[in-house]
Parts: sequence; C-alpha cells; structure tokens
Amino acid sequence: MLLEVKHLKKVFKTRFSKQETTALEDIDFSVDNGEYIAIMGESGSGKTTLLNILSTLEKPTAGSVLLNGQDITAIKDKDIATFRREHLGFVFQDFNLLDTLNVRDNIYLPLVLGKKDHKLMKQRLAELAPKLHIEQLLDKQPFELSGGQKQRVAVARALISQPELVLADEPTAALDFKNSEDLLNLFEDINGIGQTIIMVTHSSIAASHAKRVLFIKDGVLYHQLYRGDRSATEFATDITMTQTSFLNGAEQALHPAQVM
Repeated sequence: MLLEVKHLKKVFKTRFSKQETTALEDIDFSVDNGEYIAIMGESGSGKTTLLNILSTLEKPTAGSVLLNGQDITAIKDKDIATFRREHLGFVFQDFNLLDTLNVRDNIYLPLVLGKKDHKLMKQRLAELAPKLHIEQLLDKQPFELSGGQKQRVAVARALISQPELVLADEPTAALDFKNSEDLLNLFEDINGIGQTIIMVTHSSIAASHAKRVLFIKDGVLYHQLYRGDRSATEFATDITMTQTSFLNGAEQALHPAQVM
C-alpha cells in the first residue's frame, strides 16, 4: 500500500469568532502503488482541501495520511519542504513556471534545490525529454511556449525527482480540448510505466482517463467507480451518470472498507 488516508477531518475556524466550517469529514481511502486516481467534486466539495493535505500544504484537524508508512501529517514544519521535494511531484493548472529561467532550468529546479549533482540532472532530463516530446523546447523561455507545451514542461519538472506520488490539481483547466487530451494521454502513458497519480478535477472527461474515480461532496466520500476494461469515452458516460444520480440526492457516504 503506497498511501493510506485514515479518518481525515478538517475544520476551519474564523479568527474572530467561534464559527466552524467542516471541509472534510472522516475521509478514508487507500492507494496502491501504480494506481491512477481522480478525485471529483463540485466547487466547495472539499477536494482542494483534501489535495492540500495530501500535499502537506495544510494540516488536518484529525486523522492521518501515511505515505509508505510515514505519517506525513506529523512531519515537522522545518522538514516539510524537503519531504515534498524528495517524495512528491506537483502539476498545477497554471503551470507555475518561472519566467526568469529557461525550460531546462525550470525542470531542473527541484534537483537544484535538493543540491543534486548536475550530471544526475542531465541524465534524468535526457531520459524524460523524449518521452514528453520537449527536446526542442529546453532552451526556450516559458513565454515562448503554448499552454500545452508549458504543461508538458510542468510534468517534466514533477517527474524529474522520481517522486513516489504525483499530485495534479485541475491540470487541464487552462488548456483547450486538443492540449487537454494530449496531457491526459500523457498521464496514462506515465501511469503505464508505474507512476502513481492522484488528480483532482471537476471534469468527467479528465477523470475518465484514470483507473478509479472517487466522488466527494460536502466533505464526504460517497461513491467510487473503477474503469476496468472500458474506454475513456464509455467511462466518461458512467461518471456523468453517477454525478447526476448522486447530485439528485442518492449519495450515501462510503464505509472505509469500501474505498480500497
């Protein structure tokens, strides 16, 4: 088991009053090594809060998150940045590339911050660039790239540290249909060689490229679907039907044993 999320709860409190808002309530699921999971939910459902906790950007109010047996919610603040850099890869909807660096140096950044040897950086990039079709982009600046090219560079940056887990936050939100499909196919290819991916999305088309979809509403996991042998198109239809059904009042929180 790569990731175990146990009885996760997150309550936000306003600074000047006793008012509380529960963003997550008893979230329980696990992720095997090599899985590709999409987490779906409408705005305000709790999916971004969940991703932030998995990313170590926020602490839960209760519960634990174990990555290879280590409770990442207990990591000391002074060690969190190093942990993220060495164990997690991130793909954001707005790319988060630095305009002052060329493409090559943007990709190298996690390894530079980790004080890795330059020879290692070149070796890993030489392996990644052909797979991501970015060999001709390495000397360009981010402003010279299309949205799809920027997202490929962002994926390369996420992968170059060889993370145990890649976390993607609405990675297709800033892309047109063609570039979205290219990126989602790329994620499938990356997952096919063993990379574990968790993607947060509101798009049934994006989610249909994953192997499993977890549905969240009002801070509660209430359903999941496995893709199995279905095509992405067939799976997208099932995802949309499930969303429609449960948004019409059929949701019932999943028991922890059901979300494996």
